[in-house]
Amino acid sequence: MGIAAGQRPDDFRLAVRVQAHLPSSFPRNVDIRDEFENAARGEVDFQWVGPARKLAARPGPTWFRGRRRPVVIGSSIGHYHVTAGTLGLIAVHTASARSVMLSNNHVLANESRAKTGDPILQPGGLDGGTLPGSRIGSLLDEIPLRGDKVNLSDAAIARIARGVEVEPTMIRGLGRLAGARQAPVEPGMRVRKAGRTTGISHGTVSAIEVDDLVVEFESGALRFDAAIEIEGEGDLPFSAGGDSGSAIVDDSNEVCALLFAGTEMGGSNSRGHTYACALPPILAGLGLSLDFLKSNA
Repeated sequence: MGIAAGQRPDDFRLAVRVQAHLPSSFPRNVDIRDEFENAARGEVDFQWVGPARKLAARPGPTWFRGRRRPVVIGSSIGHYHVTAGTLGLIAVHTASARSVMLSNNHVLANESRAKTGDPILQPGGLDGGTLPGSRIGSLLDEIPLRGDKVNLSDAAIARIARGVEVEPTMIRGLGRLAGARQAPVEPGMRVRKAGRTTGISHGTVSAIEVDDLVVEFESGALRFDAAIEIEGEGDLPFSAGGDSGSAIVDDSNEVCALLFAGTEMGGSNSRGHTYACALPPILAGLGLSLDFLKSNA
């Protein structure tokens, strides 16, 4: 459950999301929805969204899949045992005062199965990245993915190898980043992202503070709280497999979240939901800063 936009400005509704397949003895989804909405007098946004999964890479036509030097935000990246994901951001690791690459744990740390120092490739292996020529860095740190407790983030960072150039402030198609968003993310807010598979996409925050979200990983089903839910604009999904790790920005190009999972069902356009981790806990958990972006905005 989470918080969705209400029917009036500055109003909110309870967001109820059902992931499990319902037994045949249950009434149809629309009947259950009507029960909730009638009982709550329109104060519930009820949707059956189906299973949520990490967005494992699939083939895609975008420019971001190729080898990019300097390395750019939004491009294909991955641990050398992972197919491919997306480079979310270049940030400053405050303890070492060095720039690092930020993406999902399941992209850079192989679902917490990798070791510090493991090679990171650009492009990722599915997009033709190989050792040693595609190695652009090494795993530095992660927020562990845990099966025995609730997770709030799916994130890891990698050192940038000596001699590898990166473009830390620009996203092709979106412009220059303006730092980390300080205001809370709210339902109804318009957002954008650049990802390895679907490139530039636009969407709307459909719910915040989504708790008890179960996401399927190779290592098993993991539970997440405080997720941000997004749906694509028009008849397009906001993301697809391989977009994991993408930085999500608001209309001012301030970064607000890191994309990590999605469903194939749900949303007002029936193209599925995208789920993201809020940025502040990631920056705090990994000791990162984006303050340098403000000076370049």
